[in-house]
Amino acid sequence: MSSPSTSKETTLSEVDFTKTKSFLHGELSALGFSNVDLPVITSEKKDLKIEFTVTSISKAALLDCFQILKNHIENLRIHTFEPGYYCIQALNENLFETKNLLDTIRFRFYSGRTKNRVEITKKGDFTREELFAILGLFQFLKSEKNIETAKPEELLASLGVEVFHPANAEKNGKSISFDQIAGYEGVKQQILESIILPLKNPEILTELSKLTRKFPSDTRPRAVLFEGDPGVGKTTMARVVSYMTGLPLIYVPVESIMSKYYGESAQNMAYVFDAAALFPGCLIFLDEIDSLAGNREEGMFEATRKILSVLLRKIDGFTSQRNSVTIGATNRKQDLDHALLSRFDRTIYFPLPDLEERSKILETYAIHLSKTERMRISEGLIGHSGRTIRDFCDLIERKWASYLIEKGLKPVPPPYELYLENISKSEK
Repeated sequence: MSSPSTSKETTLSEVDFTKTKSFLHGELSALGFSNVDLPVITSEKKDLKIEFTVTSISKAALLDCFQILKNHIENLRIHTFEPGYYCIQALNENLFETKNLLDTIRFRFYSGRTKNRVEITKKGDFTREELFAILGLFQFLKSEKNIETAKPEELLASLGVEVFHPANAEKNGKSISFDQIAGYEGVKQQILESIILPLKNPEILTELSKLTRKFPSDTRPRAVLFEGDPGVGKTTMARVVSYMTGLPLIYVPVESIMSKYYGESAQNMAYVFDAAALFPGCLIFLDEIDSLAGNREEGMFEATRKILSVLLRKIDGFTSQRNSVTIGATNRKQDLDHALLSRFDRTIYFPLPDLEERSKILETYAIHLSKTERMRISEGLIGHSGRTIRDFCDLIERKWASYLIEKGLKPVPPPYELYLENISKSEK
């Protein structure tokens, strides 16, 4: 598109509401913009407002916007620069003059998932220079070079959030299933009944609801809480659910959401759910959710209250995604806020592995040992999780590798006795 007509008078004379609307719509129509794209121009008392929506407003685009405005308005300042909201304000010609500063033109940029918009306001009439600034801004933000296709993976990556795609895992030979998790048969059955089968067979639940309920409703899972000590397999099980349902898993570690800047944590939490909603269906896995939202009865910082408020609202909104589920993981269920707990349809408890399960986990990491040997070692690993049993086996292999290297021997499996000798050195 070409630049706005330069034949127009460019003096600083003010233009009233009627002429402003006629001028802007006329110029933009001449540049090829349809009536649907034209900005909304309104007047209330002495306030003029111009509004229009755009596809995206990136931080890089904001810098270009600032330069475009500077080409027409000499004195500008960045009034507000916060996640999702940016405001640029014109100053008086005399920078030391603060009178009527609240009446000057302001350019507000609102950035969100579902709607990005620009709002331009001023008390009194716009000058022609301001109108040309608005024209340039509109052209740039509506131009094809500024339009970006929103990719949820990229949006989430900017927050340090990982997306696990089951299709990619299978292609790379890294598929995962229940068979790769030793023990936990009761937990597997609960997950199968509560999440996997309902997501894979929604029509069955729909028909059952019609047969049993006076007012049929959607009974598919909305949010499920995984509870258990660290290392018992909550995250691994979430990946299994992802693989078995074919839905991408959005893994949200606490550290990527919590921010040292006041207020950003709540904004980040909102962005995660907004980006997740761009998928046709997905699983959001909120790890260590107790760190994000403590019990209000125990006292809570204002910033944490804000995060909790956003989390509750977003979980409620996310439940409308028909093929999506929120999974929370905690090892301190008692610390969770009651309102947050009420959002979860079901809690699935992951216990520490019993003797038989510890033996099965050992079989995964020490296949050369006999069942009797594994059972004997497992007796000394009471209170260990699947993760700490793996760590124990890693320790044994490193010790044995050092011995082989020092003696110049060929690799052979670690002896049973080495496991027994080091049980007391393993950390729970």
